[in-house]
Amino acid sequence: MESKKLTITLLVLILLLPPVSLLANGDAARGKRIYQQYCTPCHGQEGNGHGPRARNEALQPPPRNHTDGFYMNMQSDIRLFKVITLGGKANNLSHIMPQWKHVLKEKEIFSIVAFIRTLAKDPVYVPPTTENWGKNPYAGDERGDLKERFNKK
Repeated sequence: MESKKLTITLLVLILLLPPVSLLANGDAARGKRIYQQYCTPCHGQEGNGHGPRARNEALQPPPRNHTDGFYMNMQSDIRLFKVITLGGKANNLSHIMPQWKHVLKEKEIFSIVAFIRTLAKDPVYVPPTTENWGKNPYAGDERGDLKERFNKK
């Protein structure tokens, strides 16, 4: 019985997750236009979380700062896709982040993810290669060393 539940759960997860190759094919230029239309009221023009809605309504928690490379680079493309698609509440994040699955097509969301990847600073986003796929380059002691290195600049 337990193995049947596990199998069903895995099938549901596989069906809900987009193919990784599609995420890699997002168009950042198109994603920027969509981001400016739908995301900047909260996340701001620069993606730093200081949009007009965030300021005027004093959103709590405040919108995510997409320029924070140390946080954003630890998030997988699939995680970002799921947050945009299903909203914050469905991903144990802020209930203020809406779900966009009824407004945006999957290709548009892939493009937003590609654009968000261009916003990360200190450090900038480096896509995983096959040799470090699945490894978090900012985890544990390595992250502390990187923070120290970038703070010296």
